[in-house]
Parts: sequence; structure tokens; C-alpha cells
Amino acid sequence: MNMKQITIVLCLLTLTLFSQLAFAENQSGKVVRMNLYGGEWSNSWKGGMLYKLDTMPAGISYFTVKHADIAFDQFFALLLAAKHADSSVIVTFNAGAQDANGYINTLAISDD
Repeated sequence: MNMKQITIVLCLLTLTLFSQLAFAENQSGKVVRMNLYGGEWSNSWKGGMLYKLDTMPAGISYFTVKHADIAFDQFFALLLAAKHADSSVIVTFNAGAQDANGYINTLAISDD
């Protein structure tokens, strides 16, 4: 590979990394509703959680966390504590990745 090809490849890799981060958005608000689904639930939400903030992004009806998510327990604990304390959280999600029901996966949650 010559220097020009290496430069082009590095530029493309850099653009790819930055473009993935560009789609992540944050929403701040208080937790107003949490739906938890048990092991006997018959659809894909088995063991998972849906939740709402008092301010939701346009087109989003619920934020979601699948039971298999590595941070499920931490997300649940933070959301429950924030709801109990009536404090705000910041939810990070991929903008435009909602499903037909307006559900969108949670990437990260932090306190406000």
C-alpha cells in the first residue's frame, strides 16, 4: 500500500467511528413509569423492562432494556432509585433506531 491509500483508509475508518457516535442522543427526565416482564411472559420482553420519562423524544413511546443486556441490573437499580427519589436521569439511545411500536433500546443511563 502506498501512502495515499493508507491515508484514505485511515480517513474512512475515522469517519466510520465518528458517524456511529453522531446518531447517539440523550434525553433527560424523571422516571414516571416502569414495566417489568417476568419469566413466564410470552413475547420478546420476557425478563425485560420498558420505561418512560416525563419528557420523551418525539416518536418514542418507551425506552427499553432487554434482560440479556449486560447492564440490566445496574439500569434497573438506577431507574428505581431515581423514581423513588423523584430525581432526573439522562438516557442515551440511538436516534432513529426505534421499532414500529416506538420502543428504543437504552445504551446508557446516568444521573442528572
